[in-house]
Amino acid sequence: MNEEGRVREGWHVEGLGGWKEGMGKLATVWGGEIVGMRGVMQMAPEDRKILVLSDSQVAIAAIRKAGKTSRARAGELKEVVEEVRRRQKNLGPDAVIIAWVKAQGNEKADQMAKSGAELGDEEGMGEVITEGGLRQEWERRRAEERKVKGTGIGRAVRWGRKARVDYVHCRTGKGNLQAWRHVLDEYTPDRCRKCGRYAETGKHVALVCIHGEDIGRRWKTWDQMVEPERWRKRVKDPDEVYELDLVETFFTNLDLN
Repeated sequence: MNEEGRVREGWHVEGLGGWKEGMGKLATVWGGEIVGMRGVMQMAPEDRKILVLSDSQVAIAAIRKAGKTSRARAGELKEVVEEVRRRQKNLGPDAVIIAWVKAQGNEKADQMAKSGAELGDEEGMGEVITEGGLRQEWERRRAEERKVKGTGIGRAVRWGRKARVDYVHCRTGKGNLQAWRHVLDEYTPDRCRKCGRYAETGKHVALVCIHGEDIGRRWKTWDQMVEPERWRKRVKDPDEVYELDLVETFFTNLDLN
């Protein structure tokens, strides 16, 4: 993988030359290793037994495990196992030997992979998508979706469970909110259960609804709400002095059930 996050893949066949390919960003490094081994097997002469050397012990172990269990977690891996079995059927059990080699001993393939990482669409190379790469991209996007500017998460994680849950529901707009229930079931009304005037969205509940003022809301925007010092109240009891987080108190007192 280069500095821009592009996965590279390359292989070299002794006496036949090699191939390099820029796989783009929708592929994992592990997927690049598997795709590279698949390429060398498909291009090797049909009447020759082959020795495949890779510097990835993880990829080699995955191929061996998939061959024994007949279960492959990715389409590229399944194709490698099928290619190995096809060659073994024609040339015997030792038709394909896959072995590990130190990266320093695999310079030709590594050089091709490095140059392959620099290939872009302008050179006719599109994105090579692997299943692992798609899962990785999906997880990245889900993580980005969960990030909301100004969430004040450093405070929220210290809140009580109910306050955390209702806070997340309001910030994401999903959960125990009539507007979200209406998305899931169009026959469910989306009106606010407290004021009845507007759709019960997270923004409405946390920032607008007049009921919020009755339970301590004093802010009008998300940015105002997450100012930590502004909403801390020092409380003195006969036995102790403590700080109260008014935002936590607000979400604790919300009734979203």
